[in-house]
Amino acid sequence: MHAIANSPITPSYPSSGRGNEILAAGIASLFLSPPTYPSLDPSSRSVPKFHGVDVRPPLPNGNPAPVLDAVQPTHIYCVNRTRGGFDVAQLPVEIICEIFEKFMEDDLLHPTRDDTPVPLVSHTCLSNPTKLGQICSRWRAVAVNQPTLWSNILIYNPKLSQVYLTEVWLQRSGNKPLNLEIGYYGRKRDYDLISSAQILQSFIAHLGRWKRFRLDMTIELLGPLHAIVKSPHKPLILESIQLNFYNSFRCNHAADHIDEVWKYFHGCPTLRQVVWSGNKVDRFPKHAPSHLTHIHVWFSVSIHDIMTFLPQTPLIQELQFEELRLRSEHPPIPTSPHLLLQHLRLLRIRSHEVPGTALILRLTCPSLESLVLNHSNFLDQSNQDLQEIPLLLHRSGCHLQKLDLCDTGNNIADDALERCLSGSPLRSLTYLHLWMGDISDQMMGLLSRKSADGSHKFAPFLETLDLPSCETSDGLLASMVSSRWCEALDGNQSTPLGHLRKAVIFPAKNFGPIDHAFFNANILY
Repeated sequence: MHAIANSPITPSYPSSGRGNEILAAGIASLFLSPPTYPSLDPSSRSVPKFHGVDVRPPLPNGNPAPVLDAVQPTHIYCVNRTRGGFDVAQLPVEIICEIFEKFMEDDLLHPTRDDTPVPLVSHTCLSNPTKLGQICSRWRAVAVNQPTLWSNILIYNPKLSQVYLTEVWLQRSGNKPLNLEIGYYGRKRDYDLISSAQILQSFIAHLGRWKRFRLDMTIELLGPLHAIVKSPHKPLILESIQLNFYNSFRCNHAADHIDEVWKYFHGCPTLRQVVWSGNKVDRFPKHAPSHLTHIHVWFSVSIHDIMTFLPQTPLIQELQFEELRLRSEHPPIPTSPHLLLQHLRLLRIRSHEVPGTALILRLTCPSLESLVLNHSNFLDQSNQDLQEIPLLLHRSGCHLQKLDLCDTGNNIADDALERCLSGSPLRSLTYLHLWMGDISDQMMGLLSRKSADGSHKFAPFLETLDLPSCETSDGLLASMVSSRWCEALDGNQSTPLGHLRKAVIFPAKNFGPIDHAFFNANILY
């Protein structure tokens, strides 16, 4: 059994009461189910037209394009009138735009990801802006002329039906900056290569408006992408780019061509965020720009290479390594001065054999807010030195808010973990995740201990606690969570109010009867 905890989240709408009513009614109207009508076979009816324009111009192959957002007139009456008596379809354009923006911010139906034949807005929002054009002709006109609705384009498993729709979205996006992605997900080839290339070429035609670009596809798309190296178009506002190519072994010159593409993008003066994958990219690029602020590294890297590269990126804010594995042939001298990363806010290290603590002992990060160390090795005991964490925090003088520690060796001694946490300046900590073996009574004591004024000695402002494996005496978990929770639990009004709003607790085996009853009685999320 487990308990997951958090406070209920309510959507935010305009502050005025009438604005709330109008906006809520408008959003609700988007999801009213129309009555059932006889089947509408496209072959048995005329194609809808607006302002004399067919909404389904033929595809290049002569086949009709899929219906994009044709208005079904029979839908109009079911959304025109709300209980308040006002006509939703006749709302001011400004309110309609707010409704549309809210619709795109959060998918109220929370659907699961599907292999959709249409473009998506993002990984986290599956709302389809073409639905907005199905309310009525006026709402369609507003949606079509609201460029921000169409400037985020995620192509999932490219297919023929998405080629024409991608062109429509790009046209409707006007001159807005573009966030673009082409991705492939699945165990088998569920994408169409020709359609993938056509969509990529459509994106390249708007290269000057690229703001964020992510390509996660087969190596066959490297050719069309590599053509931009000699293109007259330049990405004038590009901020973020991620490239990953599957099946790179099929291309003899893949490494050289990928490096040339990266060099091209590195030359963009606005580029700030990069994700360097491990496919044909196995070292820090020599042409990486000094103004990068976010770097995510997927190839195996040594501490020596990191320490040699980091001085070239003085503005770095977020730094993530997925494979700190290689032992350095020329390790830095242990007594060398600590490298100052003045602006680093997030440091995330996934390490193998060589622990992440061997890197942080060489750093000073006064702006650090989030530290994630995920370590694994093949030894019977962990080779991490957890005391390097409090040493890093003390010399940096930072206000850490998120601490995530994982060691799959599961052999971190209780005393070592308690010394690490109790010796760290963690007054500002709001998030804690520990997977360092089974959490014991000793750690429950640290999490429960209070000062004379009633506040917790350790991380008094903790809001999120994630303990994937606990082996504690019955009742200690319930007592600890109750003492930190942001409101009274089990009707106990005398419980001191804390700051904890979300807790994920898993027992190593089973909860005892006290803890079992507590977590069953309280919804802790």
